[in-house]
Amino acid sequence: MTVAEIRQLLEKYKHQPLSPDELAQLQQAVASGAFEEEIKADILHTLHAQSAPEVEWPEAEKAALLQQVLQTSPLQPVRGPYARKRWTYAAAAVLAAGIITSVAFLMRRPATKAPMAAAVKSNPLAPGSNKAMLILADNSTITLDSNNTGALAVQGNTQISNTNGVLTYKGNGDNKQPLYNTVATPRGGQYQLTLADGSKIWLNAASSIRFPAAFTGNERLVEITGEVYFEVAQQADKPFRVKVTTPGMEEMSITVLGTSFNVMAYADEQAVRTTLVDGAVKVARGTQQSLLKPGYQASIEPDGGTFTTSTADVEQALAWKEGKFRFRNTNIRTIMRQLARWYDIEVAYDGNVSDIDLTGVISRREDADALLKALETTQRIKFTVDGRTITAKPVTPH
Repeated sequence: MTVAEIRQLLEKYKHQPLSPDELAQLQQAVASGAFEEEIKADILHTLHAQSAPEVEWPEAEKAALLQQVLQTSPLQPVRGPYARKRWTYAAAAVLAAGIITSVAFLMRRPATKAPMAAAVKSNPLAPGSNKAMLILADNSTITLDSNNTGALAVQGNTQISNTNGVLTYKGNGDNKQPLYNTVATPRGGQYQLTLADGSKIWLNAASSIRFPAAFTGNERLVEITGEVYFEVAQQADKPFRVKVTTPGMEEMSITVLGTSFNVMAYADEQAVRTTLVDGAVKVARGTQQSLLKPGYQASIEPDGGTFTTSTADVEQALAWKEGKFRFRNTNIRTIMRQLARWYDIEVAYDGNVSDIDLTGVISRREDADALLKALETTQRIKFTVDGRTITAKPVTPH
């Protein structure tokens, strides 16, 4: 079944009864999870469509229905004009039950019932997208986005092309001198690239990587800032090394042979973290070093502390690469730092939020408005949106 066929079935489901065969096809698509993003996008579009007020449901009931998607319900055909009128929320919630891990965020501890906050203005802030800047060896720049595709430039004997949000370097490595390029993402941007050796790189928002157009020496050296995920091509005779630069911290290096790992090194975070998915890496700073095994994480704080090695929450560390926000007992300030980078917003606080730790998962494709409403369903926090500034305020129990 294609995406177009799924969308056609969803649209028909909203407006007229499906045949038994069509209903079975839609049920199977929901159960398989193969079209999760497409179905979820249709659900959320329907939930937030401008025609939604015709259903005449109070805002509190709409918010409660969003939470009901966590419950398991079978997909059933909608019958009768009254049921049709309520499709906008009821059918969407039933469909969502099979595919959304969590739309509402759950509190770590039960909270006293509080009124639903209505401070989030109708001002959806669009999520980030595939956009970056390529800086060539001569310091000329090329904007990377969906409007600038195909062959972009040549660096020595290396051809650079841009297709579907992926920058690719292909060449024979015969450059006499290394020609260094940089790819940098802004806040609200992300990008992928394939280096000349075949290594694949994912850049999160507000990140950068500096690398040679072709690797000519005895090692493959790149430099990064921000957050970057690596899938390194194996070349046993030419080790791959990552130099991590974070303002306010001593330079750190990661040496690998062939592996997948994530480095989070934002200046505004409490620690630099290297999470190993598979293979082996050696993380070093000065005279300190730590050898990681798959599924482990090395952390080091900005004040010059020693490496701390612990079991990693790999799902949470890599959620951004999979297009999700995933939190497990995560403080609201940490959550908002991630949102600030992805939605290119400023965050302010009105009150003490140090004890607000939340757990949940939601797509990074949603507008900030939808995500903030999901956070507010915890009844622990409420938000006020003023342009691109979001103020977070704890909810006082009554």
